[in-house]
Amino acid sequence: MAELPSRFGLMLPGTDIRGSLELARHADRIGVDSLWVYETRLATDAIVPLGIYASVTERARLGTGIIPMWTRNPALIAQTFATLDLIAPGRVILGLGAWWEPLATRVGVKRESPVKAMQEVVEAVRLLLSLKEHVTYHGEYVHLDDVYLDHGGTTPHDVKIYIAAVGPQMLRLAGRIADGVVLNFQHTVGAIRRAVEVVKAGAESAGRSLEDVDRAQLQTVRVGRDKKRALEEGKPFLAQYIAQQPHIEGGTEMDPELARRIKETIPWPATPQQVMEGAKLITDELIESVGCYGDADEVRSRLKEYKDAGVTMPIVSIGSRGDVDALAAGF
Repeated sequence: MAELPSRFGLMLPGTDIRGSLELARHADRIGVDSLWVYETRLATDAIVPLGIYASVTERARLGTGIIPMWTRNPALIAQTFATLDLIAPGRVILGLGAWWEPLATRVGVKRESPVKAMQEVVEAVRLLLSLKEHVTYHGEYVHLDDVYLDHGGTTPHDVKIYIAAVGPQMLRLAGRIADGVVLNFQHTVGAIRRAVEVVKAGAESAGRSLEDVDRAQLQTVRVGRDKKRALEEGKPFLAQYIAQQPHIEGGTEMDPELARRIKETIPWPATPQQVMEGAKLITDELIESVGCYGDADEVRSRLKEYKDAGVTMPIVSIGSRGDVDALAAGF
């Protein structure tokens, strides 16, 4: 049996929360490291579901994978995650990202100097969560004057901050200042290996080591005997990501001409029919190169490849409780 990475997180839905409560409880009981909710598309909020999952679990950490740093003021981010820490002390992870185009522009967000802005947000939020003193911070993006969390607490909030990163500058920043980095879906093993090297360089530039930075990666996992069906079911998701989120393309290491054809087929926004047409252009080889599909041993083997490339914790997006159990059996 192939070795399973020593720990993994589980991505839980922001919809059908009631239907997922037992899965959250089960994952907590069997030792899954962390439970995550994402907010990168205009689908669901991450905070409300995460608070609910926090209330029905005892041990698993709880993270946003991710929330955009532009859509909440740093003081509101600190207030929100202080509240989550009061619900689940010491278990909360703030996963922050710089969002993506064209969505940001379409909702009026100007992604100017995202790396600098990310650094300022992380610094300001940490100061507020420390509860050491009133915070005054004047950067290029963040401006706080004599601000503090007014909930009456005196114990600093132990909230870990992970930066979602794709480009080299954001990867280096994560290495310099973050507790962890969140690497994206749909990356080949080779692309992840190169990303981890950039994180390492960033860490070393700040007098840290790579081991000081948790390296999580969002990962699509489908455990089952019918691998062909699983690949087919995953193709629309991959096609839509390639077409609508330009930063995904590089990590797939795909043929640029194929990417161009997919983008021509799937506009933004797209109808379900257009997405399915684009999915027809995705080959089995391409989708298999950026995910983990097959029986339990095959999936574990693929996760081991990503571990060897530098991932310390896959955050798996899976189909069922049975998939969770199949992975957990490798502990």
